[in-house]
Amino acid sequence: MANYPSNTPVGIIQDAGCPTQRTVVGTMETIGDLAEEYQVKAPSTIVVGEVVRVLLEDGADENQEMQITGLVQNMTSAAF
Repeated sequence: MANYPSNTPVGIIQDAGCPTQRTVVGTMETIGDLAEEYQVKAPSTIVVGEVVRVLLEDGADENQEMQITGLVQNMTSAAF
């Protein structure tokens, strides 16, 4: 994406809110390969920027470089 640094965090949430929800996190540079590796399918929502840290359960310190990449969440049952 134009004008975003290559290290900008990116998250893809597949099947958001469903029992089959999966979240893949990477950077502008890595997200395409990660989406292919984890076979991300529609419907999916793409989130770009520092807000991606919210997708991480433990969250990273905002001054710390995002270290987590790949499949970070794989829900197998609804949390009701």
